Amino acid sequence: MYESMTVQVRAGLGELRLTEAVQVLSRGYEVLGDATAAVRRVAVADLPRVAAEVVAGAPERVAGFQAVWLDAGEEGRLVLLARHEVLAVLPWHVLLPELVAAWKAFAEPRIPVQAR
Repeated sequence: MYESMTVQVRAGLGELRLTEAVQVLSRGYEVLGDATAAVRRVAVADLPRVAAEVVAGAPERVAGFQAVWLDAGEEGRLVLLARHEVLAVLPWHVLLPELVAAWKAFAEPRIPVQAR
């Protein structure tokens, strides 16, 4: 059985950054297993409807932890789903701040610009 948490996120969250942040958590917490396989971005127009569909469809998936970025352009939601056994080891009040810290720590690769 899954529990879910939905948080509002800024535009341009970045699927690569989110995947890297979840990967960092997976390496730090064995209970998460290979959670990076459960990170995905969904472009949506109707955030509430799609968020409800993601939560309702969670039991069909295998991962112990899932992160689904609902990207609606200027706004978005991050739906986090975790099995009870994951939350017993890594409760929301620990998981969410660590995910945010890992996301902030990952910088998008930048191409150096040379001045002439």
